[in-house]
Amino acid sequence: MQFIFDHLIATLVAATLGLAMIAQQIQSRQAAMERQSVHQAKGQALAFGEWLEDDVVKLGSRFGRDRDRFEIETEVIDGRTFTRRFEYYYYDGSTSTDISTRVEVLYELAEDDSTRVVVTEGDTPADDVTMQVYDITRSARRGEYDTANEVWVGSEPVWDETPEYGSPHGLRHFLIQPRDSDSQVVADDDVEEADYVRLEFSVVPTLFPLHRARIIPENGLHWATTIEIRPF
Repeated sequence: MQFIFDHLIATLVAATLGLAMIAQQIQSRQAAMERQSVHQAKGQALAFGEWLEDDVVKLGSRFGRDRDRFEIETEVIDGRTFTRRFEYYYYDGSTSTDISTRVEVLYELAEDDSTRVVVTEGDTPADDVTMQVYDITRSARRGEYDTANEVWVGSEPVWDETPEYGSPHGLRHFLIQPRDSDSQVVADDDVEEADYVRLEFSVVPTLFPLHRARIIPENGLHWATTIEIRPF
């Protein structure tokens, strides 16, 4: 009988140690996934910020006297100001005195059920506590433009999406803000008065897939810079 008890105790100890090792492996794997997700979010945020900055710098290309180079639409969502739409143009060379190659770029903020992430996972999907994140769609068009008569030469070019400039996963906030020489915010209808452009966005690292993902951490990663519009 003692042998049986000893055998049972040994089995229970072995099972307990086995479960502890399995739990440790799961935690280690979870921590590795979280580190990878944070690293991936940082990389996406840096890439997004770099090409966004490069885009805005182009506002000064062949500036001339035309300061009304862009349009902005903002919207307050849950108490925070977002850029809903941002459109600008610049000239990429001239073929004659009045004919230039015009490039137009358009950013649009989008959100839907597929861009929601789970903060706390419930017993069923209906019980999940979720957070809305966003996507930025970037489109561009290019064509010859008559600057004297302000019309396209020939047919008007169509907008094409540029997926290679896609926004990062878990985009939580997005703001493009024109400012004057005193760093005061310029109204959307008075962008020709802007001397600077303020760029801000934040990204929350998530465990993928994005749908039913867990946020790590909730506060996210923040990126911001201010660019002076210099003619060149």
